[in-house]
Amino acid sequence: MKKVGIIGGSGFAGEELIKFLSAHETSDLIAVSSRDRKDKKVADLVKDCNLNFVDPDDDIFFECDVVFFATPHGVSMKKAGSFLDRGIKVVDLSADYRLKDTGIWKEWYGSEHLDKENLRTAIYGLTELNTDQIKKANLIAVPGCYPTASILGLLPLTSGKFKIGSISIDAKSGISGAGRSTVENVLKTEIQENFRAYATSGHRHLPEIKQVLQENYGSGLEINFLPHLIPAMRGIYATIHVNFVEKVEENFRNLFCEFYKNSPNILLMDEDEVPEIIKVSNTNNCQIGVYSSAIDNQIIIISAIDNLVKGAAGQAMECYNLLTGNNQLKGLDNG
Repeated sequence: MKKVGIIGGSGFAGEELIKFLSAHETSDLIAVSSRDRKDKKVADLVKDCNLNFVDPDDDIFFECDVVFFATPHGVSMKKAGSFLDRGIKVVDLSADYRLKDTGIWKEWYGSEHLDKENLRTAIYGLTELNTDQIKKANLIAVPGCYPTASILGLLPLTSGKFKIGSISIDAKSGISGAGRSTVENVLKTEIQENFRAYATSGHRHLPEIKQVLQENYGSGLEINFLPHLIPAMRGIYATIHVNFVEKVEENFRNLFCEFYKNSPNILLMDEDEVPEIIKVSNTNNCQIGVYSSAIDNQIIIISAIDNLVKGAAGQAMECYNLLTGNNQLKGLDNG
């Protein structure tokens, strides 16, 4: 049994992690932190969990084999090193270790990165891309929700076989992506019967998407990303337009099927079907559809995930399973 703890367990992603880890047969969840709910029962949030919330600085976390961070950005970079120095592995759901360029981090997050040493060795936790590296990692940066849906929709095109001119990602998110306090205090009323774009001048997930795609394709990709909020609690729905420099003769659905043949959570749609958020809600699956376009030298890709599962806690569990020698999907919907 691996002893595990969650720092930041009272948010939406933390709640999902508690559910997964409480039911995980080879894990012993020994601590969950929340400053606001300290000493309150975790069962008030997730039934059947018999713990009380503790302070995030509680020494019990040093008894863990693996510590999960489900905290806002800026927290894990201050704390992860103290666990790594003791040989405790860290799975971080925040943005702190995703961007390798600290200059880009400062540009988008407005602060200096405080843990450049561990940033250099952090592994990006996209299991469809970095399975072998994740198995050997000490620190895993779990991808963001928008990047997960966007990157999974585009990875099969990044082999260098195609000359891509530009990519436009039109992405929609359920309101849970804004965090529990924002949803409870503001968004539930503002977004009812409403649908709106936000971060029109640039979203923090854009450099993450660019970093991963350019690492595989090469530099020079032009990518536009525009997020929207929809009146739903869960889900990411990304509609992606890919413009090629020249005409491409390719069966793209077959290409995607071959690329993801060993990825059980990737579900490729038939040509007469489209992904749906409701079909992936509360699962660790990603539905992907590939379609022709009315515009020459363009294809349309649609991907759908649950932002709290495949886009957060479920993906973190995949990484945890690989770290600990379990089946990648143990404790998940397909595990």
